[in-house]
Amino acid sequence: MAADPTRLKEYECFKDLTDEQREAVSQFTLVEHFQPGHTMFEEGKEATHIFLLSVGEVEVLYSIGEEGPSRVDKVQSGEIIGCSALIEPYIYTSTTRSLTEVEVMVIEAAALRQLMVEDCALGFSIQKDLIRMLLDRIIDLRLGV
Repeated sequence: MAADPTRLKEYECFKDLTDEQREAVSQFTLVEHFQPGHTMFEEGKEATHIFLLSVGEVEVLYSIGEEGPSRVDKVQSGEIIGCSALIEPYIYTSTTRSLTEVEVMVIEAAALRQLMVEDCALGFSIQKDLIRMLLDRIIDLRLGV
């Protein structure tokens, strides 16, 4: 079942879209629930989905050297994860694991990328907000926020 398109307004990358554009995105968006300890995606694997965190908290892990994955961040409700699914070569650059019970809206990345090509205004809006969001994350990581 498709997600409620009005819920997409809660996320930075989708807030400026028209109702019709959000409706189109919702057609390939599902709501899922995961228990604590569930791995949503793994570093180095094909990035097939974007996750909009509705409820809960997840940890972001990166492989650093030979020590294996290390936690570099915690992500809370209202954030978008799995952005690598919109950036070539479409490979996840981190691993995410739920710390609490979570609810996420899961967007099929290939369908969203195709929609972004077909509707350039939608594509530009999403890319603009995605770039701003990722730059903010880089600054936060540099400052240790």
